[in-house]
This record gives sequence, C-alpha cells and structure tokens, in this order.
Amino acid sequence: MHFTVVKFTVRPERDAAWLSLVEDITQATRAEPGNVLIEWFKSVDDPHQYVVVEGYASPETAEAHTNSEHLKTAIAELPDMITSTPEIIGAHIEQGGWSPMPGAVPRQR
Repeated sequence: MHFTVVKFTVRPERDAAWLSLVEDITQATRAEPGNVLIEWFKSVDDPHQYVVVEGYASPETAEAHTNSEHLKTAIAELPDMITSTPEIIGAHIEQGGWSPMPGAVPRQR
C-alpha cells in the first residue's frame, strides 16, 4: 500500500471553508479506484491543524489521485486557506489496510 500523511495548518478565519473543502475532497477520493482509506484528524495541540491519512493500493493509484481533477481543484484553493506549506510523509508499506492492534482488546461487559 502507498501510505501518505499530510499536515495542514489552516487560517482560523477559513476554518468553515476548510471543512467544506475537506468534505468534498474526501468523498471524491473515496470513490477513486485503488483508494484504501482516507481519514482526517484534528490536532489536540493546535485547533487549526489537520492531518489526513491516505492509503492507496499501489503507487500507480496514488499517482492517479495526485493527478485527479478534484485534487488539483483543492490544491488551487489551498494558498488562501493555510498559514504555512503543508508537510507530507509518503511511503510504501507492506500492509494492505487496517489490522487489529496487538494487546488492545476491549473488555467484555
């Protein structure tokens, strides 16, 4: 799986517009062939920092996402919404999706 994590810091006054953009890009990305996951998270340290975690079946499907019209449209809107250049981590991992976390089994009630 091609795994990507990107961190964005959003201008406080653009938070509502950001959430709308995130909703649109998330739905379009989930519909892409080869998308395994896309999940957004909000920082506990900075209320204007968001992190997206994405997984794609292959480097080719990740590249198709990078070249998609919906991503290009979203990227064109970024400069007015963010305070700094987003930070990214991208890597190929052998795992194909979510797996149970060892040792963290819920208690039966």
